[in-house]
Amino acid sequence: MVKRWDFMSNTISVCVPACNRPELLREALLSCLAQTRRPDCILVGDDSKDDASEKVVREVEQQSGFAIDYQRNTPPLRQNANTNSLLLRAKTSHLMLLHDDDLLLPNAIEDLMACWEEYPHLTAAYGKQYSISHEGVIDELATEKLNSWFLRTDEYARLQKNDYVAGICQQLHNDGYVMRTEAAQAVLWRPQPECGDAGDYDFGLRLCINYRGFYFLNRFTAKYRNTATGSISTQGSNDAAFSIFKILTQTQLPLGCEELRARQLSGLVPAAMMQAMWCGQIGQAWQIYLSPYFGRGRRMSLDNLRWLVKLTLKTIKLTLRPSKT
Repeated sequence: MVKRWDFMSNTISVCVPACNRPELLREALLSCLAQTRRPDCILVGDDSKDDASEKVVREVEQQSGFAIDYQRNTPPLRQNANTNSLLLRAKTSHLMLLHDDDLLLPNAIEDLMACWEEYPHLTAAYGKQYSISHEGVIDELATEKLNSWFLRTDEYARLQKNDYVAGICQQLHNDGYVMRTEAAQAVLWRPQPECGDAGDYDFGLRLCINYRGFYFLNRFTAKYRNTATGSISTQGSNDAAFSIFKILTQTQLPLGCEELRARQLSGLVPAAMMQAMWCGQIGQAWQIYLSPYFGRGRRMSLDNLRWLVKLTLKTIKLTLRPSKT
């Protein structure tokens, strides 16, 4: 078995939060072990309801000869606390977060760690992501849109001139990045009541506010899976866009960041309004709809007019509801 810890510099742990997706977890772990530069440690924090994921971890260990630092959370910690537990368990100079449904390309660790050879004081390095289906098939159109919207393009290659691009515009993606362990452990994820389902966005934003040095490597390093079931991004109760909207409007940013803030909020308003409605926050849904980030032209589009009707009917229903005596 490979030793678990290497306290020398230039070492990396891959942190994998897992929850009830054993076969996808297997794929994620195998992608870590298929690296041209293997990680020094793989940490798994398991919130699963049964031992299926643990069995997968032990099978992968046995087949690969690589010791995986596995921890079963009883009771489950849930996503934010589970992620923090993993970040705090890391004892290497660098770490990578990898969700159990996503995958690394074989070059990911070697290429991203090499960024520190050019810029030793980096906080984080990250590449482009492929968008894949639940079955693992690459969607070329979705991939292009994904990287274009998050400013992972030729124009932004290499060290960022404006570190806030990484956080505000989500150029630093939800996982698959390499980061200095010291920075990750200092920032951590805030509790879910404080940031809703936008823990990854909130983490990235606070990281770029407090640290300098973000490097976009203009090549593919990971695959982001649009998981059919179980993913936070596909649950009807997910409020990520609404939470990001609130976080970004309430966060004090330095001068020169308003254009970036407006760009991000403009892209969020339709989903944020819908999610505010789902959460029963009708007043905030109206505030989002009437905000300058929506724009009159977009309000009058057919799709958004449909949501206006739904919002109006929801408001009327709420207004006419008998009050409790």
